[in-house]
Amino acid sequence: MANDEFSYIRQWTGRSAGQAGDGLVVGIGDDAAVFSVSSDKEVIACCDAMVETVHFLRETMHHTDVGYKSFISNISDIAAMGGVPRFAMVTIAKPAAWTPEECSQIYDGMYEACREYGVRIIGGDTVSAPDALHLSVTMLGEVERGMALLRSAAKPGDAVFVTGTVGGAAAGLDLLFKVKEHGTPMQYDPYWEPLVRLHQRPSAQVMAGRLLQQASGIGALNDVSDGLASELWEIAEASGVAISVERDMLPIAGLVREYAETVGKDAVDWALYGGEDYQLVGTVQGTKAEILAQMFARQGLSFSLIGKIEAGSPQVFLQAPDGSSKRLNKDGYNHFR
Repeated sequence: MANDEFSYIRQWTGRSAGQAGDGLVVGIGDDAAVFSVSSDKEVIACCDAMVETVHFLRETMHHTDVGYKSFISNISDIAAMGGVPRFAMVTIAKPAAWTPEECSQIYDGMYEACREYGVRIIGGDTVSAPDALHLSVTMLGEVERGMALLRSAAKPGDAVFVTGTVGGAAAGLDLLFKVKEHGTPMQYDPYWEPLVRLHQRPSAQVMAGRLLQQASGIGALNDVSDGLASELWEIAEASGVAISVERDMLPIAGLVREYAETVGKDAVDWALYGGEDYQLVGTVQGTKAEILAQMFARQGLSFSLIGKIEAGSPQVFLQAPDGSSKRLNKDGYNHFR
């Protein structure tokens, strides 16, 4: 097969050729894709990138994991608006060090995510890169007209919640870095495998987002991509409120706490500043918090109340068990810090 842009496109995306229906009129194979949205829906659009050495290393991510995770980070943004992911466009910049077969494995991971979340790849671009591999995904979703959930809707008296657990992805990355430094890449005690999975193969909370979009009393919503502290600060600033969370109420898995103790780290730091958990953090009217918790329980979804919204200038505080309080830094992953 010729090694040119067009042969790569056919090789990597051929499984999307000819797809139509369910709103898609023209897919891959023409100058652009064409799709329609029903009159009672609005389009949600987001874009996220993964760059080699910045977001991942070959030693810590399999090629399929890179593709899978690039989709999860975008699907999670759709979920944080209460929407449903529909279509994706992929731009890949391939350096000489990456073989066509390795790039095809990246697409294998993308198509795996497509099957799991009902997404279709409808276009993109394939170019060369001078150094590291660059991957950019644009995701298009839909939500009921006027019903998208925003960061700016938190109000004093709301309860603060988070889905699932937090800190696990950072624990998994810590383990992979230690293996990279002191052992053979990708070899580690199988006991810690769930932590590695949380880093390499996170889940997007689309079902939880839909439940929240349809529930009563929901305020703000955000996804935990850069760390819980960073996402809480985004809600605080967008809504013009103060947020107080309880340290002991943070949902941290027992295995994460066990690993943190083994390596002399603080699992709470991973929960607050690690990022890439792709859970949802948001607010609900205080009088409806327990009702929402029961709704999640009936669906078999994990849900934790962790704090409250207060009137005041935008700030985020962490309450300790002894009643003391400290202001959380607006930390988390930041490309330009």
